[in-house]
Amino acid sequence: MSRQTLSPDVRPSAPPRQRRVLVNRDELNQLPTIKGRDAAVRFINNTLGVPMSPTRMRTAIEGRELPVYKISGANYLAERDLYDWIMILAKASRSGGGDAA
Repeated sequence: MSRQTLSPDVRPSAPPRQRRVLVNRDELNQLPTIKGRDAAVRFINNTLGVPMSPTRMRTAIEGRELPVYKISGANYLAERDLYDWIMILAKASRSGGGDAA
């Protein structure tokens, strides 16, 4: 068997960049339809295109950084509230007032 080596000039191709779709805030549902932390993280990652960890979402829910509706013992969140929260985080990091990591 031969061993394949890459010369310094040849790099493996980078994965194609995913195109983000612009989200119109007015089209987002303002009713609490997202059940639980994991569904909220999926919405932010997939729909808004912003990386979010479950731990950061849990911190935001417990710290009352965004509105959470308790329905039948479960936490529900609204799409528009999540969008607004992400925009607040983006503004805070641009101005240098974000969370220090």
